[in-house]
Amino acid sequence: MNLSANTLVIDGSGSSLFAGLLDARGAWQATALRDCAALEGLFPAVESILKAANKDFADVDAYIYCEGPGSVLSLRLCAMAIETWRRLKPHPTTIYKYNSLQLAAHQCLADKPDLSDALIVSDWKKGAWNALTIRDRKVGPVTVLDDEELAAWSGPLYHLPQRKGWQSPPPAATTIAHNPACLERLHERPGLLQPTDSVELYNTGVNTFRKWTPTRHRAPA
Repeated sequence: MNLSANTLVIDGSGSSLFAGLLDARGAWQATALRDCAALEGLFPAVESILKAANKDFADVDAYIYCEGPGSVLSLRLCAMAIETWRRLKPHPTTIYKYNSLQLAAHQCLADKPDLSDALIVSDWKKGAWNALTIRDRKVGPVTVLDDEELAAWSGPLYHLPQRKGWQSPPPAATTIAHNPACLERLHERPGLLQPTDSVELYNTGVNTFRKWTPTRHRAPA
């Protein structure tokens, strides 16, 4: 995959905000990690990396962003920012997206040459998990598993913390850190970066409904 000369990378899926500027070789020109949500950290982080790389915003000619799953508010703010910035350009800009669980899977495979099969999960809601399965060192799609399906898994299990969760991590899971900076060595992995015409965020595709009852909301007894 050929990157542009100045590709702005933004990831708001985790508890920290990451921004970086890749060159055409896939090497970081500058990176910033802010221990805050996108609302507070996005613009200062982007400003700091452009200054560190001695670049102007007009030099940015492509974007890479994390589609999720993760912190919904931060992901949406990052998406709105990218869509606004690209509309200010006089010419079209290239956009790539990646999935946070797939990035974690590729990172595990790069760090663990002997790893063949594994399950990586992150919190979605109570009793349900975003999940990705590695089979024969091949990264699968992201799906949703419930507690019963998760309990049936007997292989290596990894947990990717991304936000204040609705539930505790699985007892047998090994915690792994979300690390967007590893894109420098993983950006050419097949299937990791997906071209897109517009900024779209990950959706589980699972609709949940709660029956409305005409009663007053009261504090639990």
